[in-house]
Amino acid sequence: MDVLYVLRAVFEILVIWLVLYQIYRTFKDSRAAAILGGLVLIVVLGGVLLELTHAAVLQQIAGSFLGPGTLLIILLILFQPELRSGLARLGAHRLFGNLLQREQNSDFISCICDSVSFLVSKRYGALIAICRNNKLSEFAKTGTELDAACSRELIGTIFMPKTMLHDGAVIINNERIVAAACILPVSNRELKDRSLGLRHRAGIGLAETSDAVVIIVSEETGSVSLVVGNMVQRDISVQMLASRLTELIYSHVSTEQNSSPVKP
Repeated sequence: MDVLYVLRAVFEILVIWLVLYQIYRTFKDSRAAAILGGLVLIVVLGGVLLELTHAAVLQQIAGSFLGPGTLLIILLILFQPELRSGLARLGAHRLFGNLLQREQNSDFISCICDSVSFLVSKRYGALIAICRNNKLSEFAKTGTELDAACSRELIGTIFMPKTMLHDGAVIINNERIVAAACILPVSNRELKDRSLGLRHRAGIGLAETSDAVVIIVSEETGSVSLVVGNMVQRDISVQMLASRLTELIYSHVSTEQNSSPVKP
């Protein structure tokens, strides 16, 4: 009986630790962390003031307003984006992703790398999102649906300046171009690196809310960035890009290898 009690206690501790760790990962470096801190500060200071002043009526009102049910609803409304991000990361975890691992296609990797090389040579800004487990259907609907085979010519044409589809992201699923000119969620994280423009923030925002592999080509510098989860690789070469895409798309290797964290 004592052994079962200890095992149950260990299990409960592990579950609580896992939940708290996931909350920390979700809220870390986001505006939600500041909101949560401000909310806690208001509740604590308000409780202390009400206790010191013995304001019975105000205490009763605050007790009704800050009941467990009401407080839960407030938290769900305030932190809806962060909760969605955490659930998406959980569903996209590599333990689940390994069940859906796909057969490697070197032609597809070559197509993406050739397209990126062409975009860099022309200094065309680009934002390419490659689906893994999350299909990104909600973001694909914001653009123009294509359902076309992936090719350097098509990707180069899409991102050619002043064309109707160049402004936005290309979403690729099952090695086909699903849609172009898609609107992606912009990251809410406070980024100190001022060189990260709106295209980079959109790529980081999508990576935060899904398990997509995002490739960004800077129009100003021609540099290539690879974004997965909370990690960003800046100034990546086309050769390294091919290797990383093979790992991330077909092997589902941890996204934290060979990467640098986004600077908050």
